[in-house]
Amino acid sequence: MTPNYYACNSCGEKFTFNSQAPLYYLGPEPLGTRVDETALLDIPVRPAWCKDCNSLCHVEDILPAREIESAYAAVRSGRHVEYPVNTEYMEQDQALAFVSPYLRWRLERRRPARALCCGGMNFQFMDVAQPLIKHAECEFGFITEQFIISSYCGPGPGVYSAANIPLHDTEGELIGHLTWRQRGESVWQVEPASYPPAATED
Repeated sequence: MTPNYYACNSCGEKFTFNSQAPLYYLGPEPLGTRVDETALLDIPVRPAWCKDCNSLCHVEDILPAREIESAYAAVRSGRHVEYPVNTEYMEQDQALAFVSPYLRWRLERRRPARALCCGGMNFQFMDVAQPLIKHAECEFGFITEQFIISSYCGPGPGVYSAANIPLHDTEGELIGHLTWRQRGESVWQVEPASYPPAATED
């Protein structure tokens, strides 16, 4: 489970993710101005500190293909898995429908994991045993994970305010942001986007 945010354990300064949880676009056609939720896939992510952006960010969580093949086989045999998606409360058919797109994505994926704030690879994972990222502005502080339990049951993002959910192609390239949708509908409006030019230079 990804923390809601991080904070200095000495002075209390908060560090938040630069965006909401990102998505992959799986559609066969180039991305347009509208997209249906059926063409979207939650990106497996891990929390990290981007050393290029000097900020907290999501990084793609890409395990070896054999791990997802094993997960797919487990679901087919009626067992639950936690990666690439938690299937604990799903029926077998539903679990297969969720896991299958991840297997196709992983078998086709060519690039290593990227920081989804800038597309770079200069980052440090925060969910390791002792990340111990020193808070540069605090003499004794380290940046630690924080969780929030919420009971909100509203319509979700994109109805009352623009969601600005980052949308990536299956190689981790930023291609747009989901902005608005009608309540009860599965179609999102999309604004094109890309990483800053410097972030994509080799």
